Amino acid sequence: MNKKLIFIAIPLVLVGIIGFRLITNNPSGNSTQAFDMNSLRHVAMKIDDMYCASCPYNVENALKDTSGVVNVTVGFVGKEIINGTVEGRGEVIYDSTKINLDKMIQTILPYKGVVLDDQATTSTELAPLSKTFGL
Repeated sequence: MNKKLIFIAIPLVLVGIIGFRLITNNPSGNSTQAFDMNSLRHVAMKIDDMYCASCPYNVENALKDTSGVVNVTVGFVGKEIINGTVEGRGEVIYDSTKINLDKMIQTILPYKGVVLDDQATTSTELAPLSKTFGL
């Protein structure tokens, strides 16, 4: 095969893949969905069984793809490994008319979510949590 063609084709394929991910990935969660500001709730939860740096991303992406979730952030709280896992936390802004807490906890399986606090809110903003931990 012509080396010049390969030299041009490989970058074009990579740009196409990256472009497709940028178009199909909504980095702000479900911001395009309609929601009722009067039914917004903010839940904080403990998330167990996270053991690697990609675990918070897995939980976050599962929730972002769920109808009714407006904003979500997930990360590690501690740096201590207990029974092979690190303590994780998540915060979710959700529309209580479209999703409930049981559905959210089912969505993040096999990780175990425990609700710490659930209260009404008028904001859709969340502060990011640490995604990685050091040993």
